[in-house]
Amino acid sequence: MRQIILSQKEITEITRKFGQMFTDMFKDDPLPPIFIGVMKGAVPFMIDLVREIDCPVLLDFMQVSSYLGTESTGIISLKKDVSLDIRNRNVVIVEDIIDSGYTMNWLKNYLEKTYCPKKLLTCVLLDKKCKRKIPFECDFVGKEIGDYFIVGYGLDYDEFFRNEKEVFVPSKNQIEEIDKLREIEKKVEKQK
Repeated sequence: MRQIILSQKEITEITRKFGQMFTDMFKDDPLPPIFIGVMKGAVPFMIDLVREIDCPVLLDFMQVSSYLGTESTGIISLKKDVSLDIRNRNVVIVEDIIDSGYTMNWLKNYLEKTYCPKKLLTCVLLDKKCKRKIPFECDFVGKEIGDYFIVGYGLDYDEFFRNEKEVFVPSKNQIEEIDKLREIEKKVEKQK
C-alpha cells in the first residue's frame, strides 16, 4: 500500500482553485499572461492548471538542473530558456515542488533581470518548507508537505514515475526495481 501525499482528487481541487484565481486575475488584461512550466516535473501540473483557466493564456517552458541524485546542489544550470518574449508581460512560473528554494529564487531573479516582465508570480504544487535553505515564499502553493522523498505526477526517481496520477512515497521495492532496470540498460548500452 503506497503512502499517498497528494491524491488525484486533491490535485483536481488545487488546479480548479488556482484556475479560478488566475482567471479572475487575468481575464481583463489586454495581453494574455504567459505561464512558464519548469521541465520536466511541472508539465502535468501546468497542463491541468491552464485547462482550468477561463481566459487566453500562452505557454512556454524552461529547463534547469540543480540536483545530484535526490539532493539539490544549489548550483543552477540553465538547459532551456524561454522562447516567447515575456518583456512587459504578466508571467507565472509553474513548478512541481519547492524545497531548498535555490531553483525558484534563481528562476525568478534570472527572468526579472534578463527579460523585465511586468509582473512575475510563482505557483507550485508542493512546498517542502522544512527543507528551505534560503528565504523564499511562493505566491501560490497547492499543499505544504513534510520531508518525504516523493514521486508521481511529474516528480521522478531517475526519470521514472512521472506518469503516475498521484504523488506518493515510493516503496523500497519500487526504488530497487528502478535501480535494476537502470543496471539492465547499462549492460545493454555496453553491448552496443
